[in-house]
Amino acid sequence: MINQHKKIATVKKQCGLSNRIKTIISYLRLYDEIYTVVEADSYIFPEIKLVNESINPIIDWRLHVFSEEEQYIEKYKTIDFLYEKTPQYFIDLYTKIFQNLKINSDIVNYVNDFTEQWNSDVLGVHIRTWHSDYPRNAWHSNSLFEKEIDKFPSDKKIFLCSDNPQTIKYFKNKYSERIITHPQKLHENSLGNFNYYDQHSNDVQLVTDGFIDCLLLSKCNTIIGTFCSTFTEVAWWFGGCKAKVIIPEPLNYDLNYNDHLFLRKDG
Repeated sequence: MINQHKKIATVKKQCGLSNRIKTIISYLRLYDEIYTVVEADSYIFPEIKLVNESINPIIDWRLHVFSEEEQYIEKYKTIDFLYEKTPQYFIDLYTKIFQNLKINSDIVNYVNDFTEQWNSDVLGVHIRTWHSDYPRNAWHSNSLFEKEIDKFPSDKKIFLCSDNPQTIKYFKNKYSERIITHPQKLHENSLGNFNYYDQHSNDVQLVTDGFIDCLLLSKCNTIIGTFCSTFTEVAWWFGGCKAKVIIPEPLNYDLNYNDHLFLRKDG
């Protein structure tokens, strides 16, 4: 029975996993309880109740910045994708909420066991290729990431995660034993025609595997990530905002998109 005296909101499915996580984090500042209509989200975060009906449905890929908080940002009204340039006020605020978000203990234990033998030299690489019919796919090239990887010592271990099994295969072939991946159902899909953390997936295991990748990425001190990907961003937050983040400049990028991505105060 729902307590009508509590402020409640329900996360909708219309965005991918990382966008939904950002929605949960943001709205925990505004509501007493957050629900979800996505089974995988409830499995990953046991305190986020699974419901069939949407009560005050929400979805928002941005982390909230209230008008009175804009004073802490020099140029923008938002803090998304700022990484190391994020003002300390928001790092202190949102890292606390991320840390308080309870994660399924089975996932936490798996990630801890997986990284037990890691050292600080593991380089994290997240490559979002996007769907082939999605405009941002034109931004992608494996060479962008190869160029950054090759700046590091040739014996440096690489934890790799991607939305595309063909990309995983390509980098494994090139960097062989240097590549570390979390074995999962996605990698068995030779077609590479779906994302495990996008809004179309109803497969709890696929979405959970995507979240495990995100947590594993968060354990890396340096992350080579994908431009405009909230997956890279969420991993940075889960890691306590400690990682150095390298974002290769995308191909075919229209700088006018920055007006949408970064909301300037003088815009």
